[in-house]
Amino acid sequence: MPIREIEPKDIASITIFETEISTISFGEDAITDPQFHTKKLEKALRYEREGMLVLEVDGEISGWMWITPRKNSVTKETYANFKSFYIAESCRGTAYVDELFEAGMNYCKSEKVTQIVGKVHVSNLPMRLLYKKYGFKPTHLTMELFPDGSHD
Repeated sequence: MPIREIEPKDIASITIFETEISTISFGEDAITDPQFHTKKLEKALRYEREGMLVLEVDGEISGWMWITPRKNSVTKETYANFKSFYIAESCRGTAYVDELFEAGMNYCKSEKVTQIVGKVHVSNLPMRLLYKKYGFKPTHLTMELFPDGSHD
């Protein structure tokens, strides 16, 4: 089962994953326009390719992880943002989940990051549990109120 860097030919499949991630994370406020996600991926491909990991199972793209290393402007330490993590339904609950996540952790190690940040929607229990399994701790909670009741 190869885990490799993204290739331009992968963008159509990963656009679907990114749209689904957006829906899981933002509900009715999600950006579901495939062109938006395609453009974002095409742009990132030029600058962030090393941290854009694709899982293939039996010749099918079955997983996706997007990591962006950054440098803290104050401390000059390198940290990483886990921007996206997605596993196709057919592979959820399998060893492929851990293999892709661990590939991402190894990438962070190779980049000598001192901190890894992953944001997850409070209702995304599977991702919260995966983060917990790997020792991530919650540090912030965003509270929202829509006084007009538009998001009840």
